[in-house]
Amino acid sequence: MAVRIRLLRMGRKKKPFYRIVVMDSHTRRDGRYLDKVGFYNPIARPAEVRIDKDKVLEWLKKGATPSKTVFNLLQKEGIALDWHLIRNVADEQVRKVEFGKWELAKKMQTAHPVEEQEEKKVASKSKKTKTKSVEESAITAAEEKEEADEAATKSVEEPDTATAEEKSEADKATTEEASEVKVEEQTDSQADNPEENTES
Repeated sequence: MAVRIRLLRMGRKKKPFYRIVVMDSHTRRDGRYLDKVGFYNPIARPAEVRIDKDKVLEWLKKGATPSKTVFNLLQKEGIALDWHLIRNVADEQVRKVEFGKWELAKKMQTAHPVEEQEEKKVASKSKKTKTKSVEESAITAAEEKEEADEAATKSVEEPDTATAEEKSEADKATTEEASEVKVEEQTDSQADNPEENTES
């Protein structure tokens, strides 16, 4: 018989509460269990977990395997570390040192939750300001595009009057330039050939 340490759901609709139990792997989720080793309440803030360490270690020594969720809970409680050290035949003194390190690390994590929350707030504020600046730049780009479209529609609406005036001005400018060029060519040719001017 394959034995698992897993969660048994209790509580009412949308208010789950779990017992951590040892049961046969073929038994349904809410079926009969062999032993109750703890409970888990995910609704409470922070989540409430109580596990009987001695019972869990006893069942693990007998060959019970925890489910993924239960294994995560065992890691948070430090029982998984203790089982790892027992399984690898670590000395009692080594187990105490390693468990002491784990407890110290856990205390450091729980000692500064206020600072971590403040850092998260600062990070979320900076993200909000970045999104606001992106939105503002998008709005200005949209406004510039609208202005360009309006200018294009105005030029399309009045093409005859503007182009006729522009054409007449351009024609005048080209005729004036052409006449100036002819006058310059004549003066240049007269300066180059003074003999031709005297003969005629």
